[in-house]
Amino acid sequence: MAVYLDNAATTAVLPEAAQAALAVMTENYGNPSSLHEAGRAARETLEKARAAVALALGCPAACVTFTSCGTESINTSLVGAAMKNRHRGRHIISTAIEHDAVLRTLNDLKNQDFEVTLILPERDGTVSLDKVLSAVRPDTILMSMQGVNNETGALLPYAEAAAAFKKSNPEGLFHLDGVQNFLKRPMPLKNVDLASCSAHKIGGMKGCGALYIRPGLKLRPLLFGGGQESAMRSGTEGMPQIAAFAAAVEKRLPAVEENGRHMASLKNELIARVRALGGTINTPERSADHIVNLSMCRGRSEVYIRALSDDGVYVSGGSACARGKKSHVLDAMHLPKRNIDAALRVSFCPENTMDDVESFCASLEKAAKLF
Repeated sequence: MAVYLDNAATTAVLPEAAQAALAVMTENYGNPSSLHEAGRAARETLEKARAAVALALGCPAACVTFTSCGTESINTSLVGAAMKNRHRGRHIISTAIEHDAVLRTLNDLKNQDFEVTLILPERDGTVSLDKVLSAVRPDTILMSMQGVNNETGALLPYAEAAAAFKKSNPEGLFHLDGVQNFLKRPMPLKNVDLASCSAHKIGGMKGCGALYIRPGLKLRPLLFGGGQESAMRSGTEGMPQIAAFAAAVEKRLPAVEENGRHMASLKNELIARVRALGGTINTPERSADHIVNLSMCRGRSEVYIRALSDDGVYVSGGSACARGKKSHVLDAMHLPKRNIDAALRVSFCPENTMDDVESFCASLEKAAKLF
């Protein structure tokens, strides 16, 4: 049986989520915008799903916009916030270890005459709050930051940064990339204007995300059409994915703390075992419970990944979106080349077990002997 340890890339769809999607596809398949009974039933399902996600975020249901993915939520936030405030200034702050969905959007905004400051991480992969705040200027209109880094699991000081930014620049907007936070770590939204999350990171289906927009904030949408999602995301809602998202949320929410403790125990055991094998941990001490980045410091990550896969053990070399390219996160940390070349990311879900850790470490030890 395969051992799947690449949950930061995507998770297996929970049975409850799959059942919810099937029911929408085969029974409650109406268009939520239709006025007949089937449409009203679909609308009720949609609004119940919105309420479920809002409960998990700790916000009013009206603040939740469903999107096609976390990337769309991020793009909508950054582009919308920049365009809204461009008359106040054109300076944006983020970090050099953000997901490409953030970095590439910011790069596009640079081509539209916005100025972007990217804060480099410390050597351990953390981000200095002082360095972030020292970059703030009177013309800083937007700050965007992850809560949890998707490659190393580093915890970024987004809550403190948002609070301080709002004091110095009250009209500035703060965006949180909460894709790796949502239902894994506490995710307070105080002082946060916009937050992105994704269904397939928590046992939902691919093709669905959510965008939190604080009460009273109006942004220009990316998509225009029929005015769905309060005109923030036109296009007929993907109801199977949305229903599955809500079902996954309802499954995960009551067990967040228990799941966190379980994944922390897996993480601690994995770290101890890897160090005993002579490996190096690239993940900082202050990090999320579900991600460990490590290096055996010899060979290349793609060789390890193939060798582990041959044993039925699935991990990645970093962000799934990078497709084997050198990690910009580890590079920004100025790690030795041997660490970067051999880096592996192990990421847990609540269903993983100590046996999975044992299988990984046994396969890793065997793979390391290839070099």
